[in-house]
Amino acid sequence: MGEFEELVLRAVPAIEALIPAEPAAELGRYEPRQWTDGRRHGTPAQRALDDFPGLTAERLLGALELGVARLTLTAPAEAVAGVRPLPDGSSFSILSFVGQSALKTPVTMAAAMYPGAIELITERVRTTAALLDLGDLTGDEAAVAAKHGAAHLALAVAVSAAVLTRLGTPASKDPLAIIGIAIGVTALLLPDIPKPPAYAQALLRKRRDEYMGSSWETSVPVSGHEFVCVEEPSRSSADFAATGLVAAVDTGFAVHTGIEEGRVPVSVRVVLEVPAEPDVAHWDEVAEVSFTAVDGDARLGHGGMPPWPGDFRVRVSARGRDGDDDEAYELLIWPAPHAEPLVRKKTDRIGHRLRGEPEPEREIAPEAALRWLPNLLGEAATVTVITGLDVDDVVDDFEDDSIAVEIDGGVVVVEDNNYVGSNREVLEHLSRKGKAASYFWNVNALTRLSFARGGVLISSEELWEETDFGGDPEVAAALDGLDFGDWRHRNAKGITAVVRFTGAVLPRDDLTAAIEDLY
Repeated sequence: MGEFEELVLRAVPAIEALIPAEPAAELGRYEPRQWTDGRRHGTPAQRALDDFPGLTAERLLGALELGVARLTLTAPAEAVAGVRPLPDGSSFSILSFVGQSALKTPVTMAAAMYPGAIELITERVRTTAALLDLGDLTGDEAAVAAKHGAAHLALAVAVSAAVLTRLGTPASKDPLAIIGIAIGVTALLLPDIPKPPAYAQALLRKRRDEYMGSSWETSVPVSGHEFVCVEEPSRSSADFAATGLVAAVDTGFAVHTGIEEGRVPVSVRVVLEVPAEPDVAHWDEVAEVSFTAVDGDARLGHGGMPPWPGDFRVRVSARGRDGDDDEAYELLIWPAPHAEPLVRKKTDRIGHRLRGEPEPEREIAPEAALRWLPNLLGEAATVTVITGLDVDDVVDDFEDDSIAVEIDGGVVVVEDNNYVGSNREVLEHLSRKGKAASYFWNVNALTRLSFARGGVLISSEELWEETDFGGDPEVAAALDGLDFGDWRHRNAKGITAVVRFTGAVLPRDDLTAAIEDLY
């Protein structure tokens, strides 16, 4: 250790004692923004000062200003060799603006009068920082971060004061220049200086104490019929024989998908207590397994597991793996002791195949043939089918942007984000020579399914599991077998009831072309 290092390190404890814990902790945690603009001026430390949060810099200035003014540190002459003032007769200009930090102009003056001085201070702090003794740190995350930030800022203040005093610049008598340079140098260097060993455990404790559970929606990549939630690439292969859906692997778990490659939507919820019994009605397969997190914080999409190690349980719900529905998954994760795998629902063919069980016969849902239509229309629309009339007979009852397509024996009218066809008077008028039925839905999950015949409205109700549409036999036949208690494909079910009641056959190609032209 040289004379200069001994000088500044002796000064560090007294300077560090002046620095408040809260802004010191902010400095200790500081991560800079990533700039790509090559036109920014000044030394790296000046740019780092510009980027550093202004309020935190002002708090540090207020705490240090009087103490720094009393410092009597002078670097040895050889420590500043190579730095020379501007030649006599030189001039420069400084641009300032209202509202800028009080630190900016003094730092700019020092950089202009002694080119290379700030770079020298930066390098001296960089090399001397390795000699700092932070002691055996204990305490919470804030305390360790504060010690890390305060010690390095104190070192930078000591180096800045000693170098500027030796150079004899006017800035050597200006605490704002010394402190501004020190903050900029610390903000520049500290993100690349490893935090104390105690910080990782302190941060883990903080994150665990603050963790309240999490939930998110994401889309995850699938490879080889699997997606995984792991801390690192697994060294073990997943065995799905126990559940047909999910299996534990090293540091996490894997889920078996229907598609071989691509992406699937996944809804994730992490809770800290044992969850209630699941509602499995809307899923094809539901299964649970235990897994062990080695470090925690495994990522899945933009969300992650709890940030601590230990045993966890995951309940996976899946639908659409057989290709007869939109494939989707739900994950529910919570801390729990290890337990045996549990299958809560098993209805898809893939799951039975993986478990070595005979594949079940899956009934085709009555609305399956019409799922394409609500998928084309989006969040709000009305589909109305009329018999006994042609296009010219019905267009005046609807808005100009509605789509009217002639079908065998009648007309189908599609309204985007409108609901004229669900109006009682309109339906009764449209059914004057036959039948009319409509189904409406919107973004707020409101619906209306209506039936009219011979100019009279028979029934018009919102779709619920227990909705009573009355005793009309043709309406009852239209609703037969449609499970409105299962919200999946509810809009396709409503359209199916409309088609059944009117006896219509919807021309997919013609409607698709007309709807795509509308959008």
